Amino acid sequence: MLKVSLTLVVLAATAVPAAAQYRIGMSAAITGPASSTYAPTYEAYKVYFKRVNDAGGINGQKVEIAYEDDRGEPQRAAANAKKLSEGSILMVNASTSATYKPFMTESETEKIPLLFGGGVCPREAFPPASPLIFCSTSFGSKWDSRFALGFIKEQAGGKKVKVGFAAQDIPLSRIELEFAEQLAKEMGLEAIPVVVVPGNTPDFTPFAQKLKDAGADWVLSWALWHVEVGVFEALQRIGWQGSYLLYGHQQTQDELTRLKAPTLHAFGGNTLFMENLPIHAEIGNLVKGQTTHPAHYMAEGWVSAMVLEAALKKCGWPCPRDKVATAMAGVSVDTKGLRGGPIEWTADNHYRKSTYYKVYRWDPAKNGIAPVGGWTRLEIK
Repeated sequence: MLKVSLTLVVLAATAVPAAAQYRIGMSAAITGPASSTYAPTYEAYKVYFKRVNDAGGINGQKVEIAYEDDRGEPQRAAANAKKLSEGSILMVNASTSATYKPFMTESETEKIPLLFGGGVCPREAFPPASPLIFCSTSFGSKWDSRFALGFIKEQAGGKKVKVGFAAQDIPLSRIELEFAEQLAKEMGLEAIPVVVVPGNTPDFTPFAQKLKDAGADWVLSWALWHVEVGVFEALQRIGWQGSYLLYGHQQTQDELTRLKAPTLHAFGGNTLFMENLPIHAEIGNLVKGQTTHPAHYMAEGWVSAMVLEAALKKCGWPCPRDKVATAMAGVSVDTKGLRGGPIEWTADNHYRKSTYYKVYRWDPAKNGIAPVGGWTRLEIK
């Protein structure tokens, strides 16, 4: 009888696969209204860490990532945060700003590092950074407006111009463009009061009309893509002749090609895939047949995954929460051209030492998308 029992124990032990060692929890807007912006980060992570695990993992250990869909909704995010923090050494948020508070609360309560890998970087990642909050994404509040208004002023070439602002009716978008309105005045630009657009509006025309009637020469929009581009298309329909600058999310390459509008400028921190860098070809080959979205939607998620891999390598094994937070605070990642420079974090700066921006537009002479100048570097202090 004893022999049988021992045999069963041995069989049970060999039948259960070894558990993944590095456990990460990710919540993303995989479905829902904002999924076209955030779901590609989730897809990039899946492909990236499949490759990592197929090659033997990190420090000899596999990386297990538990994924949850929050649809960009705070209630779902709150439930996901509690679920994902159990047994994880780190959480990743790739969703709308409406989901931030429950994740940051859970991070503080459970002392678990939180990486923002798809949405706008919160102020807690900037100097002096919160010890547990990190952000790899290309767009960051206030710095985006600083670059955008500098670009508009440069394009004006000394002429006095009126700048309008199209914000989405969500906190981060409104706060950012209210900051931009004030900054524009300080820079000697004539600022038109921010126009706030509901994200679910069926018609952007009334908001576009306000900007046109106010005499805007330029309009800056910093919101989810459908609002940014919705206001622009409405301005076109009513005959506005000015120039438009928006933040370039993952949809940029497709949409600039669709609209073919020389006055539409998209700025951001990621190199568009039409530049055909070696890293672009590498990503294209890896995601082929593995993702719903095309390869040129993967830049944000790919950079975030690169940063996480570097942090886990630096952490070693075992890698408890406090140790991974310390490792992240000293990470330095070559983005291989996906960005204008590296991601470098320090003890008090969890955004990056420098951030880089590039502008693209449709060039009729080239019948294609072209950069407007090269990279602009801003030092983060």
